[in-house]
Amino acid sequence: MDKILICIAAFFISHCATAKQLPVLIVASEEWQEYTNADGTGTYWDIVRAIYGKDYQLEFISTSWSRALSLVETGRADMIVGSYKHKNRQLLFPKYHLDIEYPLYAIYDQSKHNISQANDLAGLTIAGRKDYELQKFLPKNSRFYGVDYIDNIAKLIEKKRVDVAVTYHTNLGLADPKTQYSHKVIGPEERLYLAFTQSEKGQKLQAHYDQEIIKLVSGNEIKQYFINDEEYQHAQLDTLISLK
Repeated sequence: MDKILICIAAFFISHCATAKQLPVLIVASEEWQEYTNADGTGTYWDIVRAIYGKDYQLEFISTSWSRALSLVETGRADMIVGSYKHKNRQLLFPKYHLDIEYPLYAIYDQSKHNISQANDLAGLTIAGRKDYELQKFLPKNSRFYGVDYIDNIAKLIEKKRVDVAVTYHTNLGLADPKTQYSHKVIGPEERLYLAFTQSEKGQKLQAHYDQEIIKLVSGNEIKQYFINDEEYQHAQLDTLISLK
């Protein structure tokens, strides 16, 4: 009798554990320090947890941006973090943004070039992340030199392989660690979004995000996930309340 009771108890424990098991949600992004750290910490990962953590078992993938896009577009991941609204991407975008990217900067040798706007890059060879679609900010007659990593991209200027390098404000320290060149804003700030697979699950995740992000903003809960108040104010998430 004792053995039977033990077996029955084991069955019910196993059944309950299975019943409570949450569906898996795979989230991909490039590693951005303080936002999507490889160890699972950071502002964007925390916001994803706050929105989806109660209903899903989250798996974070830190990889290159191009691979992250490929994973989501092919359905091998459910969501990418920190994307622009690209019309040519096979992705679903929510109504509300996640953050606002700082402006795009040109890094250049002031003794050789006078750059005050994007049009001044005409005819020049320009280095930048090849999978960030930076060409849309550049003159058509410029030559784009795509690189895999932004770290110390200023070396390409020093070696005279390119005339200018372009990167976002958050990566200036990585791109020109010695601050040996001039930096000039050439591109506008852009809204960043979560983006989802074009599927029934993606539609469900999209709707859930738009619903939950409003709750996080209205309850002032989302502020705690940002590095500081300045970063939160720059994200302009408070405007979501008026938009709603």
